[in-house]
Amino acid sequence: MLRRRRRSRVPRGAVAAVLIVGLTHALVARFVYPDPLPRRDVRRKLIALTGEISPKLIIAGDSRAECGLVPAIVAERMGVNTRAAINMAAPACDLPGVLAGFREFRERLDARPIVVISVSVVDLNDRVDERLIGDETLWSLSLGERIALVSPKRALLATFLPEREFVRRRLLEPMLLGNEARLNVAEQGYRGEESRHVYPPEKLARELEGLDRAWYNGADFAGARWRLFCESVQAMVDDGAQVVLLDPPAHPDFVAGIAGTRMGSADRLFHRQLAEFCHVQGIPLLRYSAEDLCRGEACVSDPGSSFVSLMHLNRAGAGRVSALVGDALADLAGRGELH
Repeated sequence: MLRRRRRSRVPRGAVAAVLIVGLTHALVARFVYPDPLPRRDVRRKLIALTGEISPKLIIAGDSRAECGLVPAIVAERMGVNTRAAINMAAPACDLPGVLAGFREFRERLDARPIVVISVSVVDLNDRVDERLIGDETLWSLSLGERIALVSPKRALLATFLPEREFVRRRLLEPMLLGNEARLNVAEQGYRGEESRHVYPPEKLARELEGLDRAWYNGADFAGARWRLFCESVQAMVDDGAQVVLLDPPAHPDFVAGIAGTRMGSADRLFHRQLAEFCHVQGIPLLRYSAEDLCRGEACVSDPGSSFVSLMHLNRAGAGRVSALVGDALADLAGRGELH
């Protein structure tokens, strides 16, 4: 009797599908979108803020920059046209995200723009809550490095970020763009709140516990995110940006609350490591405390009045720190360190 040929246990259709997916990914990642692209909120903001005039002053970073620096105030203190100053910052936008936005819109910017980037613990910490890690960062890492930072599911999905951008930009956006409301960029991209919060002991303890879980979590500043931070800053400098880093102020109750704790030790390490990096690279670093914002003003007896949360400034605080940053940039320009 003739023996029946055994069928392969692996369906040919599945093998073909895997090969097609792999080939498509290789082509898109290699030839269409080889570099990380800015997320949708950053891209929409830059579309709205650029085009009519080439920005000379750019504020970038995460939500602490978005609600902490008013472009017009910084520019006015520098003597720069206020219309040439923008705030491209967005929530959870780390340095690879800043670089992605800067590169995609490079032709719309001034030849040598001053870029003030707010840097927080969440930008450097490998143990931060994964929701605070941007897709631009994951796009830049190997699968093994992604798995060390985020869940296996998100690490695997990040492999196909180029394809997602391809579908969004080539298929979805042409169909939806006409129906999408234009982004509101009042005050050149600044977004902040007028209110302030008071922190009685129980509320402060809860807030500190939440920050410890999401921002610190036994902080690690020696991993993939620190490497990407350094590479992103250098890439922006190489692309013509005059980078100035900002270590923004925190609520005085936060500073007092973490004293002598694990968070306090991690916070000191963050500030020291950032300062050493700037010193070695020759990059200006601006650092302010809550008390710095209130010199000569009525809030000197209540420095917490500048904040809407433990880590974010309100409108009054943003005006104060913007004036300080503008004066500092004008001083750097006067000394020839900025052009």
